[in-house]
Amino acid sequence: MANYSIWLVEYAFCSTQPVSSIVYGRHNQGVCTIPFSFMILKGNGHVVAVDTGYYDEGYGHELTVRFGVDRVKPIDAAMGEIGIRGEDVDTVIITHAHYDHIGGIRAFPNAHFYLQQKELLDWLKVLALPKEFESLSIAVDPNDIKAVIDLMTQKRLTLVEGPLSDVVPGVSLVPLFDSHTYGLQLVTVSNTDAKGGADPFVFTSDACYSFENFGPKGEFAVYSPVGFGVGNLTEMVRALDTIRRLAGNRLDRMIIPHDSNMWRCHPSIGTSGGMHVAEIALAKGEASRIR
Repeated sequence: MANYSIWLVEYAFCSTQPVSSIVYGRHNQGVCTIPFSFMILKGNGHVVAVDTGYYDEGYGHELTVRFGVDRVKPIDAAMGEIGIRGEDVDTVIITHAHYDHIGGIRAFPNAHFYLQQKELLDWLKVLALPKEFESLSIAVDPNDIKAVIDLMTQKRLTLVEGPLSDVVPGVSLVPLFDSHTYGLQLVTVSNTDAKGGADPFVFTSDACYSFENFGPKGEFAVYSPVGFGVGNLTEMVRALDTIRRLAGNRLDRMIIPHDSNMWRCHPSIGTSGGMHVAEIALAKGEASRIR
């Protein structure tokens, strides 16, 4: 049976996201609705958050307005939909430093955090560049970088250098350098199926925005990378191939935090504020949170 229960928790959404930002080259094809979500894992004696969401306040609110986010639910309220408190989480994996993935650090007061060293150091370099380069950091809140440095001083942060197996048992990190961001990392979950066979899941973060990044109509064909990134196009395409390999060539084992198909592909419920929770896997003995 599954080693980890897996939930994808929506905490915000945008109904005016340009299609061209989701799939590279899809110009003049209008807008779509995308969720903003993070993942919670529970099992093997751990509660793990993958990414943190963000708070709709201060500079975070400026980014809400800039990116046209319709509604943002407080992080604790979003986790409360599955009966998890921020205090329960012992491990947080930050996939990359864009505001909607890192801006909720303070919601997890008892957790130890993991971030690729390259992601932090390269953003520090970019933030030090002259004003003319600000388009590179348009989705970064400098206050979040300060919060990461605070974690370092508290000895609550591990800066990871490359791949890392078993951050907690069965949960590993795979970096995709110079793709969507400088040090984005995937998170793999090595669950097992009912027969004891391998049943891996991959949290894609923003290396993938949609099943359609793998081909039209969500079928494996010609890769089309995401339409927004600070790395290079070649690495964004290679990232999709890495995701496919790690997911065992199964679209249903890819956890894509900005794809509303997650609510249709997995058992899910609507929650307060027009949000959703998908229950992607349920470990033996774990009560369902959506029934």
